[in-house]
Amino acid sequence: MAQVPISHRPNLLDQLSPREREILPLVAQGKDNREIGSILFISEKTAKNYVTSIRKKLGLKNRTQIALFALKEGIISLEETNE
Repeated sequence: MAQVPISHRPNLLDQLSPREREILPLVAQGKDNREIGSILFISEKTAKNYVTSIRKKLGLKNRTQIALFALKEGIISLEETNE
């Protein structure tokens, strides 16, 4: 069975919690769990759990795929990844 491209899956972002939607662009910008935790005042472990949840909900394998997803969906721009 062929995999349906992410862009053709209905409302994938709707599956994410508000906090996950807040974390997704930070991951896409290349922030690690410690940095995300510091920015959002959560523990590194909590940040890691959110990243894992985002990956699973979006059907992605790693942080690189999260970044590509964010770029394709217009969540971040290439300029934001250089910060």
